[in-house]
Amino acid sequence: MTHFGLSDTTSRRGALLGAAAALLLSSRSGLAAIADASATPREFIQRLGDRTVQILNEPQSENARKLQELKRLLDEATDLDLIARLVMGRYWREASETQKAEYLELFRALVMQTMAERFSWYTGETFEITDAKPVDERDTIVSTRINRTNGKPPILVDWRVRKGERGYLLVDIVAEGVSLVVTQRSEAAEIIGRSGIDGLLAEMRKRIARRDAGRSPTGT
Repeated sequence: MTHFGLSDTTSRRGALLGAAAALLLSSRSGLAAIADASATPREFIQRLGDRTVQILNEPQSENARKLQELKRLLDEATDLDLIARLVMGRYWREASETQKAEYLELFRALVMQTMAERFSWYTGETFEITDAKPVDERDTIVSTRINRTNGKPPILVDWRVRKGERGYLLVDIVAEGVSLVVTQRSEAAEIIGRSGIDGLLAEMRKRIARRDAGRSPTGT
């Protein structure tokens, strides 16, 4: 999986969020369907990890093919539109239908770009599920420990999953106590407060264009 892509933060916190999302890894068990109404939250995260690591470990696959496979996995396992709305926060209700449609399109484009940038992050890390606790009737927090290579300390990551009609979907990632959604909502609110919703859309377009041109945004 991936950092959802809006924030350009340079802090260790931002790096942890990006690394955690990129390195959702686990053992190589069978590839059961991710969206399974009968699966538990633990099973959902386990299967998601299994699928991710298999894609990343395909030795003969080009990055373009891996990206397409990860995109399909993202669509299957993540409520990306909900995450985008949560990131915009209260401003979602103020946006016009045209602004909402463009924002969702740009948000997804940023996710795809960030996913492509994260291929080089994978160096054989593994993870283990340490706990799973319900938050309310819909949401569960699945806690994991990502074990990194070369003696680096592990990263503690919580995955917030939400029950839907076809099973669980990922709706937030919390790396060492820091929520990806909250972090990016803060940045979105700052941009909107300064430049309005159109200013946020313009900033997102600018970041997409810079990455497409091969010029990394400041802080990535």
